[in-house]
Amino acid sequence: MTDTDLKQDRQRGEAYLFLATLFANRPEVEALARMATIAEQSSGEEGCAGEIIAALRGEPDLEALTLRLATEHTRLFRGVREGYGPPPPYESLWREGQMMGDSTVAVATAFLEAGYAYDGAWGPCDHLAEELRFMAALCNAEDDGGVLEQQAAFVERHLSAWVPTYCHALAEQAREPLYRALARVTAAIVAEDAEHLRTHESQRDRPRSRRG
Repeated sequence: MTDTDLKQDRQRGEAYLFLATLFANRPEVEALARMATIAEQSSGEEGCAGEIIAALRGEPDLEALTLRLATEHTRLFRGVREGYGPPPPYESLWREGQMMGDSTVAVATAFLEAGYAYDGAWGPCDHLAEELRFMAALCNAEDDGGVLEQQAAFVERHLSAWVPTYCHALAEQAREPLYRALARVTAAIVAEDAEHLRTHESQRDRPRSRRG
């Protein structure tokens, strides 16, 4: 693996972890203040954070925003009651219409095969935040051969199979610009990474030409 490949994998890992953090946690005012400062000081932030950070530009009261986002985070991601927000982001719920379905078992198997330790913070392991954290862990792994195969398989069999549909619904139901941006960026990252991994796999499998 070249230094360029390593840098790219680290960047991909950072992107997945950044998204996972926003799905998992209610933003604190200090974190929003840092993001808002970046937004005000730049016309366009590069990377996956750009559109999300831009959603904070011009916010006059970050403490009030923090309270709004806390309420919105609960409504969008906690599944408090039917009709209050979208179904919470569990793969089995979005693919099979039930919790703890076949998708959950498949995700748990992928975690086990990769040696990934899941702490159970979100209950079933197929919560989007945990699937994104898993991808971040794979991107940051040292071995590139089998790990790349695991990344490609997980994106194809899991993230690509439900995240686009979920993010479309999230963008439609989110009331805060930050979470609408999170939905758009997450869908884009998954689509771009799926293409990246397909390209990488095809290049690696291509027979080398012989000289002589």
